[in-house]
Amino acid sequence: MFRKISISALTLVAAGCLIYFLIIPAFSGRLLISPSLQLGPVTFRWYGLIMAMSVMLGYLVARKNSWRFGIAISEIDNFSFWLVITSFLGARIYFVLFAWKYFAEYPAEIVKVWHGGISIFGALITGVVFTYFWSRKKAYSFKQLFDLIALAVPLSQALGRWGNFFNQEAYGEPTALAWKMYIQPQFRSNMHSDENFFHPTFLYESLLLIGLFFLMKKLLGRVNPGVLGLIFLAGYSLIRFFVEPLRLDSVWFHGIRVDQLIALAVIIISGIFILRWQFGLGQKKVNVPE
Repeated sequence: MFRKISISALTLVAAGCLIYFLIIPAFSGRLLISPSLQLGPVTFRWYGLIMAMSVMLGYLVARKNSWRFGIAISEIDNFSFWLVITSFLGARIYFVLFAWKYFAEYPAEIVKVWHGGISIFGALITGVVFTYFWSRKKAYSFKQLFDLIALAVPLSQALGRWGNFFNQEAYGEPTALAWKMYIQPQFRSNMHSDENFFHPTFLYESLLLIGLFFLMKKLLGRVNPGVLGLIFLAGYSLIRFFVEPLRLDSVWFHGIRVDQLIALAVIIISGIFILRWQFGLGQKKVNVPE
């Protein structure tokens, strides 16, 4: 009990220090942040470091909760390695395909992931497909693994969004709200080069994802297998559907924001499967002779 209180207290103190000494000064423009950290001859990219930390966080959450879903920790160790690789490739391929006009002109940028440019929807789609095929010949079902990984993703994703903070990307429209974020001139869009403060849309997603995690924890054991995973897909897509219109870096296709359209499609598909898997709607009833 004392150990848990100590860990919680230290976490709160660390979070408070980060907010007071880093986030508030950076948001106000009193502290200019850099996408990289120079330690002697070695340069570290904050984006890459935070991505690595977010992957580790998701892995630890999955490991800690694997017993709840009847899956051995050793199985999580094997699965996680390949899931990370597959999802990362899917995230990058998705981004490159929808921004092909730029990458066709600058093909060398395709491999420079430290400049940013991975799509969570690409990762989610690839991850779900990979999870399905991985679990086909296992002792556990796809729904068990799907739920476990879905529970591990929100906190991982919430932390990963802070890579956008250091890269000064994925921000929104100009704003004068109290929580506005200062964007350095070299990172501003051409259309808003005279503006100083913008919506921190990455922060909106991060906070809402933390809320989604606690909602899923509350529903753990109260919904049928597979439904928890669907709630994550629908929940994140709902978050993205409402945050996306604020962003200045949306990918457009025939006047439609691609990620908003994908989010809407995921919400509808997830909703249909929730109705089927949780409430049995739309499923054929089998008449059992008396």
